[in-house]
Amino acid sequence: MTMQGISVIIPVYNREAYLEEAIRSVLMQNYSGLLEIIVSDDGSSDKSIEIADSFGHPVRVVLKPEDCLFQGVSGARNRGIAEAKYSYIAFLDSDDYFLPNHLNRIADKLEKNQNLGFVFCRMLQMKDDGENRLFAPWTKPIIDKNNIKYPVISGSNVIHTNIILIRKSVFSLVGVFDESFSNGEDGDLWMRISEKYKGEFLSYYGAVYRISHQGVQLSDKKNQEIINKNFERVFRSAYKRCIESNVCDLYRKFRLQLILVGYSKNKLFDLITLVVKYPLFAFGTLFDINRLINRRKKIIWKTISEY
Repeated sequence: MTMQGISVIIPVYNREAYLEEAIRSVLMQNYSGLLEIIVSDDGSSDKSIEIADSFGHPVRVVLKPEDCLFQGVSGARNRGIAEAKYSYIAFLDSDDYFLPNHLNRIADKLEKNQNLGFVFCRMLQMKDDGENRLFAPWTKPIIDKNNIKYPVISGSNVIHTNIILIRKSVFSLVGVFDESFSNGEDGDLWMRISEKYKGEFLSYYGAVYRISHQGVQLSDKKNQEIINKNFERVFRSAYKRCIESNVCDLYRKFRLQLILVGYSKNKLFDLITLVVKYPLFAFGTLFDINRLINRRKKIIWKTISEY
């Protein structure tokens, strides 16, 4: 039987400059329940493993198997999930960090609402030049019911791996991160989870995402063509699940078709066809207040004390 508590999974690959801060941000949460931090290494050649080992309990390192020929954040996270012993799963990228009291607040929501499969909150993005740290919201200003029910397809800057807490039992039904994707693997999982489980949003800042850093990222961002093909596969897979499902509603079908228009060779024709087929949804998308606010809003960088 899975014990009540939180397993925080930190995938890492050559992050010696940032890993200690990430781990300490979890240890300083003062979470009232059982806690473990799983640092899932993906073959680091720097001091990342040494740094993680230096903490001792409740930090433990999961090494990449010697016979594993693939590298990537999905595999590292999945190895962490397989090793996790507690009922709730959280993720934190090794160059980012949690804000104070995040885990208590988000876990409390899951504990008091057994009908929920996941909960997420807001996140800040940070510019760090080595001397000054400036912050701005990563999460879009308004999170509506469609963003919660239809994450990824309803808009961007909604869910991120750093700010979601998931029941471990969820993975038994929907599976884990798809390791065949070098990009978009997180969005693919959020869609699969939201197709089966209800979620909830809490309007507070729970983590910080570093946007100016040096080093290697686990996701492959070198080849834009590969990135685009990955995302197309992600959304085509989601659409296939949708049309094969008895519970696929019209809004999900419309949003997925709208996204896939972007990958079509006949974009204008397909877009007109979609508008004719779903006029109300098309009209609502055109005059989406949330989208208009996000488009016009200029990023204003502030100190952390202002949040």
